[in-house]
Amino acid sequence: MNRSLHLVEERRLRRKKRKSLVGRTVLVVSSFVLLFCMAFTVFQFPIALPLNLSNFFQATAVELVASFPSTWQTKVAEYFPALLSKPLPYEVSNYTMMGPVAIALGYVLGPVLVLYAIGAFLLLGLFGPLLHIYPFADGGGTAYYLQPGFGYLIGLLAAGWVTGRITLNKRTSLSQAAGILAGLVCLHGIGALYLFGTYLYFYLTEGSKTYLEWQPWIFQYIRNLTWYSLPYDVIFAFLLVGLAFPLRWLVKTLTVPYDSPNKGRRAGYETRIVEEVGAN
Repeated sequence: MNRSLHLVEERRLRRKKRKSLVGRTVLVVSSFVLLFCMAFTVFQFPIALPLNLSNFFQATAVELVASFPSTWQTKVAEYFPALLSKPLPYEVSNYTMMGPVAIALGYVLGPVLVLYAIGAFLLLGLFGPLLHIYPFADGGGTAYYLQPGFGYLIGLLAAGWVTGRITLNKRTSLSQAAGILAGLVCLHGIGALYLFGTYLYFYLTEGSKTYLEWQPWIFQYIRNLTWYSLPYDVIFAFLLVGLAFPLRWLVKTLTVPYDSPNKGRRAGYETRIVEEVGAN
């Protein structure tokens, strides 16, 4: 009798472990696919400078009014004549949401699973060209570390982990904001430092023997990858984390009991049950 109860308890624990492993695998693979898709999704947003944004909103309003019927345009001209003027020029920059997505994944998956998902994406980028798969912006391959944006890819790992670590088992708005801001600091800090570090390393060790194609435009790269994208990273990171809050329940359900804050207590309780039954 005691042995049969012991075997039933062991089978139940194995089922839980199998459920947790399958759930973790589904989450990591789904996150990996999301990152892969976001790598090929590029938006064009106006450069987030005051004058440029002002020109963008003016041009958007003028174009919107131009689509109105003529009678409506007449009414608009009476009260807002400036909206019938010529649209002002503005500049746009390419933007990808890899940073906000990595931060949102860290918030949802936690600090461990997000490393698996982002790490798998980076490994595919480095070794995927061997299979004719190119997930990175400039292709990929083992020599991709020489690209100016590679530091920002490493920063995705840090951003996801830091956000997941700060917000782990916490639901307050303060922890969410702290996790997002810390993740963004890691992302752009590592990206900019890697850019400068790579340049200085090759300059000091090999001098003019090595020429990185992006060296003359190093400050332009930092401007484009950090200064221009940072405002949108903040906006979309907060938006995605807010929308992703309900998904934390799904993650907790799929990873029961091993990602639960009470896992140790439950495991100890189950162990005691087995020991007490066996003693009887």
